[in-house]
Amino acid sequence: MRRALLLWLLLALAAPAAAAGQAQGEAVVGGGSFADAPLLESGSYRDTILPGERLFYGIRLEPGQQLRMRARLDVEPGEIDQDTAVGFSIGLQTPLREVITDTDEDIAGHNTVGSADDTLEVLYPKVLAASGARSETGDYPGPGVWYPSIYLISNQRKPAKVEFPVEIELEAVGDPQPDASPEPTPAKATPTPAPEGGSGGGASAGAIAGIGLAGLLVGLVGGGLAARRD
Repeated sequence: MRRALLLWLLLALAAPAAAAGQAQGEAVVGGGSFADAPLLESGSYRDTILPGERLFYGIRLEPGQQLRMRARLDVEPGEIDQDTAVGFSIGLQTPLREVITDTDEDIAGHNTVGSADDTLEVLYPKVLAASGARSETGDYPGPGVWYPSIYLISNQRKPAKVEFPVEIELEAVGDPQPDASPEPTPAKATPTPAPEGGSGGGASAGAIAGIGLAGLLVGLVGGGLAARRD
């Protein structure tokens, strides 16, 4: 009985620790701009964010894939008061830095903007092949590095410098698809061979020089005869 109770206590203590380890994810530092956004793969990550701060990340999406993004502040309900932050939001921008406002599915029910206590999770539209993206008007929907972001909203001019832990999940959903109409690869130009000296129908340099010398001699002889007749 004592051994069974001890085993139960060990399992009870191990379960929350395992859950915390799974929720923690890989530590990452988001960028303050596109230029220093870390390039990530599908996975779970953990970062910290300040009130009024927006952090950017990068993830490569291929044709046929779409981004599922989930994010939440790792805080207790009500821990962040309205004077510190009034909300929390997620976003996505194209490889050309255009803001995407449409989503395919609002998984968590808060869309992309909620309170500091909300979990936000959405599925963004599918990425098109390069040939299809070229024919689209509006925002670029083609392959490349896309930029998910998180933002801790504050209405203060000088927000409090308090870091809050945040959990982020990124997933490239779907298998990459080939481009049905790829741009043709330009053919390499074939160099034209230089003509060989002494062959072909053209006159050689020696022949041209000989003709010129013969003409000079004829001129000299003709000039001498004319002088003698005079």
